[in-house]
Amino acid sequence: MATSSCLSPASIKKFFHSLPDPRQRPTRNTYPLLSVVVMGLCGVIGGADTWEEIAEFCRQRRDWLSRFVDMSEGVPSHDTFGRVFAALDPKAFQRCLLAWVQALHEVTKGQVIAIDGKVAREAMARATDKGPLCLVSAWATANHVVLGQLAAESGSNELGTLPKLLELLDLHGAIVTLDALGCQKEIVKQIVAQKGDYVISVKGNQEKLERAVQLAFHKALDEEHDTTTVERKECQHGRQEHRIYTAIPVPKEFAELEHWQGLQSLLMVTREYTTRDGTQRTGTRYFISSLPTKVRELAKAARDHWKIENSMGWILDVSFTEDRNRARDQHAQANLGMLRRVALSLVKNTEGLKGSIKCKRKQAGWNDEILKCILFRGQSGQT
Repeated sequence: MATSSCLSPASIKKFFHSLPDPRQRPTRNTYPLLSVVVMGLCGVIGGADTWEEIAEFCRQRRDWLSRFVDMSEGVPSHDTFGRVFAALDPKAFQRCLLAWVQALHEVTKGQVIAIDGKVAREAMARATDKGPLCLVSAWATANHVVLGQLAAESGSNELGTLPKLLELLDLHGAIVTLDALGCQKEIVKQIVAQKGDYVISVKGNQEKLERAVQLAFHKALDEEHDTTTVERKECQHGRQEHRIYTAIPVPKEFAELEHWQGLQSLLMVTREYTTRDGTQRTGTRYFISSLPTKVRELAKAARDHWKIENSMGWILDVSFTEDRNRARDQHAQANLGMLRRVALSLVKNTEGLKGSIKCKRKQAGWNDEILKCILFRGQSGQT
């Protein structure tokens, strides 16, 4: 992974100087916006999951935080943290945070960008007119770097948010992976228009496409031509898994060819696995892609998509308790979600730290030097 040089603590201001202060009466604002934002990020990195915990973390670390930001007015209350982050423009806040992350951890060309929605089930649960909040995220699977996030409309899934998130991303030379919900003609058209490639799962929500893909594979396998195959075997967490990836070029007579822009290849993944109790299960999944028929590249992209579940979604729930967070305001939940994803990116890319993500966060809370290394991409000093 290509990376840039370390940043100095003085560089904090340059990443947030363009962030508009949403508070209505600036002359009466006790706490500088930069200080509140940096306190929030440090708190989340250091193991705090709620506004109350962030406020307490910052009270305990006030002297250390004063090295980087203005702490002359002390630490805001948890209510103040909640109000400020609820008022912040999520898109502007995201741009500032991502500029910081990508300055520290450069994202390379040819990357796989996995996009998926994640429901924060307790978010706004106490508001009777709102359903669970869905946060749609883009994740660079090789580098473990968050590239963007948008909140879906209250009570809706990620489908309506996908085009807006794609607009925020630089897709040139990238491979976008999506699950079956994102298998939409307009989404594919947008990815191609932004100079990206795609590998997208196909299921029953696109019946004609799924039927055409299945027929293409049946014919290719029966005639035993134009297929390339690679096999993978894994044994993880007591489960043995055997996957067979088969790729074919899109036939000229493919019924859906004209409807899916840039379509070049089809991928079939046959999966057999044995659980800890000895139960054997099988399944087959299909994918469409704008990439040439190179089965290893297609297989890697399809497999890498699930890293957004394993490397981000699962960790956010287990190590950051996102699924149980009950922040009611949508902007507050979206901005807190962005803090979590940036913190996860920074923690994952800090060299020398040992242990789980939860353990690493605790180390940052216990040790000022480790927290500083995570923030500015230094060496943790652990051996």
